[in-house]
Amino acid sequence: MAIAIMSMVVAGLVEKKRRDSALAHGGADGTSPLSAMWLAPQLCLMGVAEAFNAVGQVEFYNRQFPEHMQTLAGSLFHCSLAGASYLSSFLIAFVRKSTGGPGGASWLDDDINVGRVDYYYYLIAALGVGNLLYFMVCAHLYRYKGTPELEDVCKDIKAVF
Repeated sequence: MAIAIMSMVVAGLVEKKRRDSALAHGGADGTSPLSAMWLAPQLCLMGVAEAFNAVGQVEFYNRQFPEHMQTLAGSLFHCSLAGASYLSSFLIAFVRKSTGGPGGASWLDDDINVGRVDYYYYLIAALGVGNLLYFMVCAHLYRYKGTPELEDVCKDIKAVF
C-alpha cells in the first residue's frame, strides 16, 4: 500500500512536469517534448505495488478461509477488483463534477493541458494514505485463524510460573 501511495505521488510530480513542459514548449496541438520514459518510474512502482497486493491478498484468503471455501476466496479477489473498477468510475465522475465549476475546467478535462491531472493523482495518494491507516487498524485488531486467544496465552504463561 505504501508503494502504491508513492507511485501516485510520483505520477503527480511527473504529470506536473509534463504539463509545465507542454504549456511552455508544446506545439500547436499541446504536446510535450518530454520523453515517454518519464512514465517508467511510476509504472514500475505501480506494478510492484500490484504484485505485492495481489499475492498478499490471495495468500491471506487461502490461509484464513475454511478449506471448503477456497474457491470462494479466489472469487472474492476478483470481486474486489470489480468493485474497485466501479469505485474508480464513481471517483472520476465525482471529480469531474465537483472540480469543474461553472464555466471552469475540471481536473480531468478532455484537454489534458487545461485539466489538472496531477491534483487527481495527489487525491488518490491521499485516499491511499487513509486506506493504509484503516488497514493498519484492522490488521492490528484482526485475529488470525488458528492463533490462540490472548487469554489462553496468559493462562499458559501463568501456569509456567
